[in-house]
Amino acid sequence: MNLDTAAAWAEVFGLVTILGAAIYSWYQIKELRRSRDSTTAMSLAANFQSEDFVIGLTAIMNMNFDTSKFDPGDPEANFKAFRAHFGEDWPKVMTVLTTWESIGVLIHRGDMDFHAFYDLFSGVIIQTYETFSFYFEPIREETGNKNMEWFIWLADRIIEYEDEGSGTAPAHIAFNGWKPPKRLL
Repeated sequence: MNLDTAAAWAEVFGLVTILGAAIYSWYQIKELRRSRDSTTAMSLAANFQSEDFVIGLTAIMNMNFDTSKFDPGDPEANFKAFRAHFGEDWPKVMTVLTTWESIGVLIHRGDMDFHAFYDLFSGVIIQTYETFSFYFEPIREETGNKNMEWFIWLADRIIEYEDEGSGTAPAHIAFNGWKPPKRLL
């Protein structure tokens, strides 16, 4: 083999090595993203293991707030009305609301998978938003008001997603024919 042939083969071998490394890197990045999404989903699901979160969410889901006690122009009075309504559960309700707020930011920045979040929490996000809509709607009208801005943003994204027809029916309907895969021994 002469020197020109050996150089040509070395170039081919180098190119194959670079392409192989690129393909392997792409695969590894894909696996890391899948792992991150799985970890995020487990972290989200862990919220249901938190006593404060569960109590706060239950208080919100069962809320029957007298809106006559609410004054859209007086945030301090509204805070006192909410606090009085929820009593000792108020900090737990705030745990839920601030969790939704934080998740909105994480989804917007791409640090959390929207679809995993949607599958786990879309129903309770919409119900939480609807429960507090009399409080959130005036916030939308105030240009500089940043209260619960990411929670409102997140609720809007879920509503848009479902209005576009991209959402799924409740799991017990959408996946009623699902069977676990056969176990490989």
